Amino acid sequence: MISLKLQLILLVISILCFLVIINMIRKYKLELKYTLLWLLISLVMIILAVFPKLYTFISHAMGIELPVNALFLSTIFCAFVIIFYLTVTVSRSSTKIKELSQELGLLKYEVDELKRSIQREQ
Repeated sequence: MISLKLQLILLVISILCFLVIINMIRKYKLELKYTLLWLLISLVMIILAVFPKLYTFISHAMGIELPVNALFLSTIFCAFVIIFYLTVTVSRSSTKIKELSQELGLLKYEVDELKRSIQREQ
């Protein structure tokens, strides 16, 4: 069983995270598609903090005796999922930046060629 102190800490931190994420979405500092994972994690943590027996049941079903160890394991797992998701996002962005840079270079070349042809005609 998770101690009451840990349960309260989890609840407060989870609610604060949820509120911060919602506030950042409202102020357009974060896009919704990038925060869905964070919202899901904070909602799950709120549910588990409110119903600690559910977490105890899940940890025993996973073969972990102490729910606190399951908490650490799930936290590490969530961190890995977020890191992987961000790595995929950075990779996509990097590819898009490369494509846009190449397109910009071609467009600048075409503009320069048009300027030269106009100057020759005058």
